[in-house]
Amino acid sequence: MTRLLRTYASELLLVVLIVLAGLWSSALSPYFLDPDNLLKSAQFFVIFELMAFGLFPIVVLGEIDISLASTLAIGSVMFASLSISGVPLIAALPIVLAATAGLGAINGILVGYAGLPSLAVTLGTMGAYRGLAYLLGGDAGVVGITPEYLLLGSSRIVMVPASVVLALVVAGAFAVLMGWTAFGRYSYAIGSSPRAARMAAVPVNRVRVMAYALGGAMAGLAGLVWVSQYQSARGDNADGSILFVVTAVVLGGISIKGGSGRAIGVLLATVLLGTIQTGMRLANVPGTSQALVVGALLIGSVGLPRAVSLLRQRFSSSSLSFGAQGGGA
Repeated sequence: MTRLLRTYASELLLVVLIVLAGLWSSALSPYFLDPDNLLKSAQFFVIFELMAFGLFPIVVLGEIDISLASTLAIGSVMFASLSISGVPLIAALPIVLAATAGLGAINGILVGYAGLPSLAVTLGTMGAYRGLAYLLGGDAGVVGITPEYLLLGSSRIVMVPASVVLALVVAGAFAVLMGWTAFGRYSYAIGSSPRAARMAAVPVNRVRVMAYALGGAMAGLAGLVWVSQYQSARGDNADGSILFVVTAVVLGGISIKGGSGRAIGVLLATVLLGTIQTGMRLANVPGTSQALVVGALLIGSVGLPRAVSLLRQRFSSSSLSFGAQGGGA
């Protein structure tokens, strides 16, 4: 039991924080605990959760991708354009996911094979992909989406929004992918030590490209959810959302240095951030202040493990010093 608690300590802490955030939000408004309100709030954050899971393997590798929101914008504009062109969703889905996966793969090639720093690469593609989204969508964006493309945002499965069901399925799929497949094992090995992974014949560069391509595909899927919920697509879709996405991943216990973290942590962190932001909206907290809180959580989630490590070292050295004094006496 003690071993289990230690293994899942960060996830259990997130559960406690979710309960506390829920109590705080329900104190702000009696409507927070209304089942319909909870489901609508969950539906709103599905877009960010999909991008967070796309970022998850990339961060496990010790890399970063801040271009995912721009990739989402391209995906949403492509879905909307294909819709008004009369292309069935079943045909549009593989086209758009392949295109956005290709955009992610470009990042992976530049990082893996060209050896460029991931922050610089994805900062550049963040701007380039956003510009491409504006070119594809035009100044006014794309409207007049056909009903078939809106089903994900309007339909329900056993009273639960279809997009929320999709998010849960994706969470389960990533838990299996990272915990039970060679790709997951390779990702953790590379994140822990790229050099050792290469010596163990792990295809480091190929895994990096695959991770970035998967992140792009997840951003494309999030683009479909965006279109289904907002019934339009523009080049500025999801602009500024990368702060929430990165915070969800790091707050979920995924080490920014790579090599550790679990899918359940990403899911719980997304729920926590969604609960906090819903509570702040109920309290009429301005959007800028909400961004401040999310940014503070990101800094705290990055700095907390380091602070705990320093405290452990200090207490350990203090105990050794005390023991040496006692032995000398």
